[in-house]
Amino acid sequence: MKATDNIEKMIKKLRYKASTDAHDRILGNVMQALEKKDKQKPAAVQPDIWRIIMKSPITKLTAATVIIIALVIWLKITGPVVPAAYALQDTIDAYTSISSLHIKKIGQGEIWLECDSYGNMSKIRYHADFGEPVGSVTIVGSYEKSEAWLPRHNLHIVGCDNPYGVLGIDVSQIDPKGLVERLYQQEVLGEIILDVNEPVQKDKPILVTVTYPVGSFSENWKKVLYIDQATKLVKKIEKFELRNEQYQHVITSEFFDYNQQIDPAMFSLEGEIPADATVFDITDVKAGLLQDDMTDEEAATETVLQFFEAVIAKDFDWAGQLYFGVPGFLIEQLFMGTNQLEITSIQPAQPETNPDSKAFYCPCKILSESGGHFYELNAHMLVRQMSTELEPRRWSIVGSLFLSSPPSGGVTVSKTGAQPGAVTYYNLEPGQFMNKWLVLGPLPYPIQKDIYFATEEGQRVAFDTDSLDFLNFTPKVNIDNTEYEWALLESEYDMVDLTQLTEGNNDSQIAYLWAQIKVPEDRAGTLGIGSDDSVKVWLNGELVHENWTVRSTAIDNDRVPVAFKKGMNQIVIKVQNNGGGDWGFCCRLLDE
Repeated sequence: MKATDNIEKMIKKLRYKASTDAHDRILGNVMQALEKKDKQKPAAVQPDIWRIIMKSPITKLTAATVIIIALVIWLKITGPVVPAAYALQDTIDAYTSISSLHIKKIGQGEIWLECDSYGNMSKIRYHADFGEPVGSVTIVGSYEKSEAWLPRHNLHIVGCDNPYGVLGIDVSQIDPKGLVERLYQQEVLGEIILDVNEPVQKDKPILVTVTYPVGSFSENWKKVLYIDQATKLVKKIEKFELRNEQYQHVITSEFFDYNQQIDPAMFSLEGEIPADATVFDITDVKAGLLQDDMTDEEAATETVLQFFEAVIAKDFDWAGQLYFGVPGFLIEQLFMGTNQLEITSIQPAQPETNPDSKAFYCPCKILSESGGHFYELNAHMLVRQMSTELEPRRWSIVGSLFLSSPPSGGVTVSKTGAQPGAVTYYNLEPGQFMNKWLVLGPLPYPIQKDIYFATEEGQRVAFDTDSLDFLNFTPKVNIDNTEYEWALLESEYDMVDLTQLTEGNNDSQIAYLWAQIKVPEDRAGTLGIGSDDSVKVWLNGELVHENWTVRSTAIDNDRVPVAFKKGMNQIVIKVQNNGGGDWGFCCRLLDE
C-alpha cells in the first residue's frame, strides 16, 4: 500500500465535522508539507508542517484535528528527526559538474581525464610501465581516436580505435561517475550489498563498503569507497580479495584535482616523440578475432588458441593483431627467442570473478624449448570483447602472465632398479642436467598438535621437519611409523615434473630426491637448482641450501656453492609444493 493511501485512511477514520472541501484541503496540505520536507534540510521541516497546514481557513477544531493527524503521520512515517543519510545518487549528481580529474592506480599507472558537460569522459592521458619487454607506455586521445608512445622501442603507434579498447579498460571502472552509477544499478537489482558509514566528524570521509552475496560469482571480493562529505565525490577506492579466509588488499585508486585545469598539451604527444621514431599505423588493423556466431566463452577460448597457434608458426603479425593490435615484433620479443612447440592443454575460458572486470580468463600450457632445454609455459590469458557498438564484436587478448614449469609427462617411475648405481653420475659435465633420481614420495603433510599442515604455518613446520638419514642410503625408510620405499625416477626433460607422482592431487606434497656424483678429486662447484616451490639441498649429509618460497620452476632459480670430496658424493633434494598446481624441480652442475 502506498504512503498516501495510509494517510488518507488515517484522516477518514477521525470523526470530525468538516466539509468535503475541507477534507481535501487538509489532505493536500499534509501531503504538501511532507513533499516539502523531502526537499529541505531536516532541521527546518517540523515548523514548516505547522505553518503550511495553518494557512488553511478551517475552524479551530478542525485545525486542532489536523495538527494531531500531522503529528501521527510525522511519527509513523518519518520517525525521529535525524540528518539525511548519504545515498549513491548524491555522488552521481555531484559528478555532473566535473570537468576534469587525475587518477592514480597504485602500481598500475596514472590517468588524466577531461569530461564533457554531462560529466562523461571525453579526453584521456594514460601512463604506465608494463615492464619487460614492453616498458613504459603513454596513450593519449579521445574516445574516437588515440595514439601511443613506447620510448623503449622508439615506437609511435597511431590510428588506435580508442584508448580504452587498446588498454582493455572498462570505462565505467575508471570514471568514478560511471562506477558509482553501476553500483547504484547493482544495488537496485540486489547484486551487491552496501554498507554506508557516515561519520559525525565532517572532516572524515563517508565509507561505502561494497560486498557481494554469498553464492554469487564475486562473493570473495569487496571494495571500499571513500567519499568526501562536503563534495560527495569519490576520493579513493580500495579493492580486496578473500584469500585464506582473510581479505587481502589488491589495488588502490586515488582521485585528485577535481575541476583543476589540465594543460591541453597533456592530451597530445606533440613534442614528446623524437624525429627518428618508428611510426606504426594501425588505422586499418582490426584488432582481435571476429566473434561471428560463437558464444562469448567460445570466442575468448578461440582467441587464445589462435594466438598460440600463430606464435608456434612464428606468424607474429597475426599474433599481434590478437593481442589488441600491437606490432608483431613486440610479440616476438615477449617470448625472448624461445621456441613454442606445442599447445599441450587449453581450458575453456571463464568470466573473471573480479566484479570490475569484463574479461575472460583462459589458462593453457605450451611445450617450449630454449637452448636445448625443454619446459612448459603456463600461460594465464585475459581476453575481452574490444569492439564498439558500431562494428561487429571482436575479441582480443588484453593481458597475460607466463610461468615456466616442468613439461607435463615425460617421467617414468619404477620400483625396479631403485639402487644407488642407477643414479650415479660419473664425470658430470658443467651444464649437464641430472634427470635420473631415486624418489621418496609423495609424502603427505602429517597432523601434529591439531595443525593441518596445508595451512601456511603447517607448511613451514613440515618444511623444517626432516626424518631421513641423508648420508647412508637404505631402500626403505620409516617416517612417523609409516614405511616408504625409494623408486627410480627418469625424466625425458631437464625440468622434472613431480606431479606424475600423484593422482591429480598435488596440494601440499613433499618428495625427496637422491643421487650421487663421483669426482676424481676434491673440488669446488656450483649446483643450479630450480624448484616449485620450496627446496632444501644436502651434500654428504650436510644441509648446504634451503629456500622457503612460493614460485614456479625456472632453470637455476638458486645457485648453490658446494665442495665435492674425492670419490662418491651423495646429494639429497627436498621439494615441497606449498599448495596445488605445478610441482617440480631441476638440477645441474654449473661451470663456476
